Amino acid sequence: MTKLRKRDVEALLQQYDLDPVAALTTALRTTLDQPDLDFTALVKLAGFDCARRIRLQAHETAAMDELVAELNELRTVSGGR
Repeated sequence: MTKLRKRDVEALLQQYDLDPVAALTTALRTTLDQPDLDFTALVKLAGFDCARRIRLQAHETAAMDELVAELNELRTVSGGR
């Protein structure tokens, strides 16, 4: 896994309100070192528990907000949660 750089996080936060899925896809591609995967594949690869994966794949706002906050704070994904 790769940690997001400051400029990656800034881009994520700037784009998030316009297109949350695209912003999170870009950030997850970086952290998971998978530049070609789509959002669904990245969410599966990240190792999130089943409930969180389902919420993210449904584009649930609260779940996506939690993920953007996690990426902002940790600069990577923690898997479960």
